[in-house]
Amino acid sequence: MKGGITLAIYIAIGFIPVAFGQSSTYVKTITTVRVTDPPPLVIAPPPVPTVGVIKPAPLAERSMPETIVIIKHGRGGRIDAHTLRYADFRLIKARVEVRGPCYSACTMVLSYVGPELLCVAPGAFMAFHAVRSLETHKIIKAETEFLYTTYPLPIRQWIDRNGGWQNLPLDGFWTMQDRDLWAVGYPKCQ
Repeated sequence: MKGGITLAIYIAIGFIPVAFGQSSTYVKTITTVRVTDPPPLVIAPPPVPTVGVIKPAPLAERSMPETIVIIKHGRGGRIDAHTLRYADFRLIKARVEVRGPCYSACTMVLSYVGPELLCVAPGAFMAFHAVRSLETHKIIKAETEFLYTTYPLPIRQWIDRNGGWQNLPLDGFWTMQDRDLWAVGYPKCQ
């Protein structure tokens, strides 16, 4: 593409060495950012003052570069870290491609990125379980219920058909397969 470049940015949650390719148990997410030349700036003559009020000239519109995030293996982790990450995805309107397993807190992406910006590749799946305390490893019912309420209605309905949030396993997963996600409106990745 003339005037454009593609950057691959590896986002790693955790220690700085992770960003430099060292192995880690943390999730590595690939973000592709396409940067293009800005549109030409159009300079308009200043507006004519009317009754002592000068209106500023409109600014030239600039579009945000498209960001594509690929989840190849979402291992889950802390809810707070995933909340911040996925809120950023929603803020910048990132396109998210789920191309592998998405375990535990990784499933929160469904709460932040709608089907218009998220696709599911063949073989990808979401693996849900109850929220547990990091200290005691026991279920936290209130957090599990809250997380359940953040999911879109089709995801909550799927959880309900499988036994409801109250019965989500602590040491296992309920797995929503690619075909289940496609059936509730998430498109297949190209």
